[in-house]
Amino acid sequence: MPTNKLPFTFHLDEDVLRKVKIIAKAETRSASNLLEYLCKKCIREYETEYGEIDITEET
Repeated sequence: MPTNKLPFTFHLDEDVLRKVKIIAKAETRSASNLLEYLCKKCIREYETEYGEIDITEET
């Protein structure tokens, strides 16, 4: 099934990645899905405190 999600690569400390994988498994998610969820949660919290982020001025 096609997706509109863009691939994005970043670096994690080995211990952080191992812990992410353990949490993901416990929550029946993939590590990628868990990281996407955490990013969205962080954005929601940020926007609650500071207002909506204007993505039209993307860097």
